[in-house]
Amino acid sequence: MKLKFWQKTYILVLALFLAGLFAGILSLTVFSYNKSLSEKEETSRAECSYIASSFERDWSSLTEYGRGADITLLMASYGDHYKKQNVFLCFRNEDESVYSSFTDDAPAPGDGKLIYRNTDAGKEIVISVSICGGKYNMVYAKNIEEVIVSFRRLTVLYVSVAAGVSVIVALLLLIILKKLSLPLEKLKRTTELISEGEKGVRADERGHDEFSALAVSFNEMLDKIDGQMAYISKQADEKQMLVDNLAHEIRTPLTTIKGYASYSAASPLDEEERIDALQNIISEAERLSKISEKILDGAYLEHHELTLKAVDLSALLEDTKKRLSYVAEQKQVDIETDLSESTVAGDHELLSILFYNLIENAIKACAEGGKVTLSCRETCAAVEDDGKGMTKEQLSHITEPFYRTDKSRSRAEGGAGLGLTLCRQIVEAHHGKMRFESEPGKGTKISLSFCTPKQD
Repeated sequence: MKLKFWQKTYILVLALFLAGLFAGILSLTVFSYNKSLSEKEETSRAECSYIASSFERDWSSLTEYGRGADITLLMASYGDHYKKQNVFLCFRNEDESVYSSFTDDAPAPGDGKLIYRNTDAGKEIVISVSICGGKYNMVYAKNIEEVIVSFRRLTVLYVSVAAGVSVIVALLLLIILKKLSLPLEKLKRTTELISEGEKGVRADERGHDEFSALAVSFNEMLDKIDGQMAYISKQADEKQMLVDNLAHEIRTPLTTIKGYASYSAASPLDEEERIDALQNIISEAERLSKISEKILDGAYLEHHELTLKAVDLSALLEDTKKRLSYVAEQKQVDIETDLSESTVAGDHELLSILFYNLIENAIKACAEGGKVTLSCRETCAAVEDDGKGMTKEQLSHITEPFYRTDKSRSRAEGGAGLGLTLCRQIVEAHHGKMRFESEPGKGTKISLSFCTPKQD
C-alpha cells in the first residue's frame, strides 16, 4: 500500500511523540523509584543506628544497676517492639544467633553494609552493625514492599494517562494534518483534471500560507502555458493556412507554364503564337518569383531586429511614385501628391517595399481615369484611392496571407495575395500603426504613423 505524504508525516510525528512521551514516563518513574529507595535507605540506616544506640544504652543501664540481667530478654523486648513496626531484628554472638524476630534465617551481611533481599513478604532492606563493643552483631531488616507497590501503581497511572493523551493527540494530529494537506489534495485533483484534458481549471488560491503561494505560482504557470499553447496553435493554424494557400497559389502558375510548354512542344506554332506562349510562361514565372520574394521578406522580418535610421518620407514617396508611373499610365490612373517635410525612424529598403505595395494596390483598385493621392506630414503618411473600396468583412481579413478581395483580378494581374501581409509585418517591425478606411464604391484610405528618429 502506497502511503500519501500526510499519512507518512502522521505516522512519523505520532511515532516520535509516543517514543518521547513513554521515554519521559519511564525516566520519571525510574527516577521516582530510585529516589524512594534512596530515601528508604537513609531512613533505614538512621533507624538502624538509633536502635543500636538505644539498645547499647539500655544494656549499659541494666548492667550498671541490675547485675545478672539477661541480655536475651532485652533483645526479645526490642525484637517484639519493632516487629510491630514491620522491622525485624537478629542479634548474633559471632556466628551464633542469640535472638531473632525473622520468620526465616537472617542474612549475615558485613558490618555496616546494606543489602536487599526478596522474601515471601516482599523486598527488604538488610543492614548489619556491631553493638556492645563488638561483642554482638545486630542485623536490621525492614520491609519496603510498599515502595515497589507504589512504583507499580505510579507506572500504571502514568501509562494510563499517557495512553489517554496519546489517543487525544493522535486524533488531533490526524485532523490537523488532514486539514493541512487539503490544499495539496486539491492541487493534486487540479493536476489530474488538467491531465484529463479539462481546460480553464485552476488551483484554489485562498489563504495566506505557502500552499496559497504555491497555488498562485501554479496558476501563473498554467496561464503562461495556455498562452503559449494558444500562440503555438495560432502559429500552427497560420502556417497550415500559409502552406495550403501557397500550394494553391503555386499550382495555378505551374499548371499554366506546363500547359503552354506542352502546347509549344506538341503543336507547330507561327512566330506570333510562339511569342504569345513565351510571354505567358514568363508572366507566370514572374508571378512565382514574386510569391517567393514576399515569403522570404516576411521570414526575414520575423527573425531579424531592424536597425532604424532617419528616412526622408517625402523623398521616398516621390521616388516610389516615379517607379510606378509606368503602371499608372498603363491603367490611366493619375497619382497626385501632397508631401510636407517628414522624417521617420525606419529601414529605407523596407519602407520602400511597404509603399510600393500600397501604391501598386491602390492603382490596381482604381478604374481607368481614377486617382491615387499620396500625402505625408511629420511622422504620418497616407495612400488614398477612389477605387471600388471594400466592405467591413473584407477589411477584417485584408492583411491575412493570400487573401484577395477580388480573386479574379488579382490572378489576372499576377498578385500573390501576400502584399498587405508583408506591409503589416513591415509596419509592426517599425513599431508603427496602419489603419484602413474604406467603403464600397468610395475608395480606400490607408493611414500610417511611425516613430520619430532619435537625435544623435
